[in-house]
Amino acid sequence: MHSGRQLLSCLVMLLLAGCAALEPQLPTSAGWQAHSQQLALLQQWTANGKLAVRSADAAESASLEWRQHDQDTHLQLSGPLGVGATTIYSDGQQLDIHQGNEHRTLDISTPDAVVLNTGWDLPLLALTYWLKGMPSPHAKVQKLELDPQTELLQILQQDDWEVHYEQYGQFEQFTLPTRLRIQRGATRARIIISHWQTSPG
Repeated sequence: MHSGRQLLSCLVMLLLAGCAALEPQLPTSAGWQAHSQQLALLQQWTANGKLAVRSADAAESASLEWRQHDQDTHLQLSGPLGVGATTIYSDGQQLDIHQGNEHRTLDISTPDAVVLNTGWDLPLLALTYWLKGMPSPHAKVQKLELDPQTELLQILQQDDWEVHYEQYGQFEQFTLPTRLRIQRGATRARIIISHWQTSPG
């Protein structure tokens, strides 16, 4: 159970990616502009795949189902390595975590509330944008590199998290990431998405 808690802590750190007041500096190429505008319209989606998280203390993995409906996030984790069944829900203001018989609710509307309750100084859900292959509009872009041939996002850095996009796939009219790596400090995460559903189901 202890290792499951470590994975959950790492995951919540990824979910609550940080915020800055400055506007992101985005590329101006026509290909990237058209792609990012299309992704911005994708507000309802489901991604199925696997998550592996490594920290200084543990290495864990789980299957995941991420369902996004506008600002509402539903994340289901399941796996054999101490995770059990974990459900995470967020409306952008609160984070509800159900793991086995345990239930926790965190107020994430302000950075101070998160720090006081968890010690994680990471206030917003940037991963909702990163999974689609676009920067969070709420955080300063520290680094952004596009593939010169496809004009798709290749490397992104925000709030000191660095995201590497290794592979994309075509799902209906959208080109979306299927393999990505996320890291900051001693925390490393690898996400493999086997299927995207881009229309309401």
